[in-house]
Amino acid sequence: MAKSDKRAILGLSMGHFAADLYSSAIIPLYPLITQKLGITLASISLIISLGHLVSSMLQPLFGFFSDRMKRRAFMINGLIMGAIFIPLTITASNSFLLCLFLMLGMCGNALFHPQVTSLVKTFCFNNPNVIKYMGIFMGLGTIGYSLGPVISSNLVEKFGEGALLYITVLGLLTALVLYFVVPKIPAGSINKTKESFFAVMKEIVSNKVCMMLAWIATVKSAVSISYGTYIPFILKDYGFSLDKIGLIVTLFYILSGVSMILSAKAEEKIGAVNIIRLSFFMILPLSLLFCILANINILWAVFVFIISGFFINLSVSVTIVAAQKLVPAHSGVISGIMQGFSWGLGALSLVPMGYLGEICGIMPILIIMASIAFLTGIFGLTKKVREVL
Repeated sequence: MAKSDKRAILGLSMGHFAADLYSSAIIPLYPLITQKLGITLASISLIISLGHLVSSMLQPLFGFFSDRMKRRAFMINGLIMGAIFIPLTITASNSFLLCLFLMLGMCGNALFHPQVTSLVKTFCFNNPNVIKYMGIFMGLGTIGYSLGPVISSNLVEKFGEGALLYITVLGLLTALVLYFVVPKIPAGSINKTKESFFAVMKEIVSNKVCMMLAWIATVKSAVSISYGTYIPFILKDYGFSLDKIGLIVTLFYILSGVSMILSAKAEEKIGAVNIIRLSFFMILPLSLLFCILANINILWAVFVFIISGFFINLSVSVTIVAAQKLVPAHSGVISGIMQGFSWGLGALSLVPMGYLGEICGIMPILIIMASIAFLTGIFGLTKKVREVL
């Protein structure tokens, strides 16, 4: 692989780090925003849900258009939009501006992800190490996501609300780096067909293997989101302070990112199919162990929770690369489905799980989600899926 291509993939990975940092930076500030604007929990929840839906549902559509573009405008402008509008959310003086800033920031996120994920494959030029580079790309994004809450909460706590705008500089500089280190998109990788978006979606949806890979990605997203959302409530009940809870969740997501970076090496050792099985089968025993240890020694339970982050996202790059191989002419669209759309569907699982948690408590939620992952590991890897992997 040429040095320029490696440099391009490194630049794309840096961009992913910055973009995902913005995605999570606002999370710990929602209580502050709610109090500042005097709005209800239901109102802020609705605004957050709309933001996630905008980002996840638009990604396949933006992926469709990016597949047909010679320019890198989607990823550069998307990163700039996230860098500007996400930090502006904390300065909003009313609910309308809050919703507007959040929507524009999330639109930037939706613009960015499909094109950069597709370009990782493009600049690998069928290199057999594509899973390695995809793992680095995905891993740095997850590490950026894990650091966002720590950076934003510390900035605001120490320097005030306006200090969050400092992180805008990171996105603008990274966008400039992308402009110079990522070459123009090779003409041979551009989809020149005149198929409509709906025709492309019909082609993908009718592909049973694609849909199974999308389901695997959705289950992974649902488990990751559930753990990140509900474990803090358990830790709070055990007397952990807010900063310690934040640190624990950050370590969980950092280990998730590390597993993505190492997934290529693991795939070489045991194969792609076993990577997915290991990822999905380990979640249930670790969840059961967490629940048992929580009543014996909470520190050991925390250790198990952090370790579980390694296995939850271990198979992410493997499944994305497999999906891109199935529909190479529409890699932007399938990337949007595997990353954005699946994440949005996974987030929707919080609605029924939240109601269930009010009735049965949070521990059963973890076991239910882990059991779904376990069953997916058994029945989701059909013969046709294994052939693609």
